[in-house]
Parts: sequence; structure tokens; C-alpha cells
Amino acid sequence: MASLIKVTLKRSLSKCTERQRATLQGLGLRRRGGTKVLMDTREIRGMVVLMQHMLDVERFDGEDALRDSARLRKARASA
Repeated sequence: MASLIKVTLKRSLSKCTERQRATLQGLGLRRRGGTKVLMDTREIRGMVVLMQHMLDVERFDGEDALRDSARLRKARASA
């Protein structure tokens, strides 16, 4: 299983630049307090470093199945 990280937005988007908003949208974070479990890849780490003043990052030792979409879970269950 690949390593995962849990990213939480701890500050508001109200005074962000458009580029910062786009980076947060790329991470899948929409509002303050929002949390996402992401793969620990080089690209994700780069976005996290750029936005480290607004994020809480912690290692996530959970199941990789938490990242699957509902559509994929449904397809897997019916197969």
C-alpha cells in the first residue's frame, strides 16, 4: 500500500490569491476545516509545501479504500 497523508485546511480562503485558490482546489479542499486523504506523491508534496501556512498535514495509516469514489466501490461490489 502506498503511503497516504491527511491534509486539513486550517485557514479561510477569503484573502487568498487566485493561484492559491487553484492550488487548494487541486488538493480537493473547498472550505475551512475540510480534510482530504491523498497519496503521498511528489506533486502533492509540492502543493502542500506551497500552502503549508494554511494546512495541517499528518501521516495517514488507514485503508487505501477510503480514497475510492462511490462509483468505483459500486462497480467493485457488483463484480
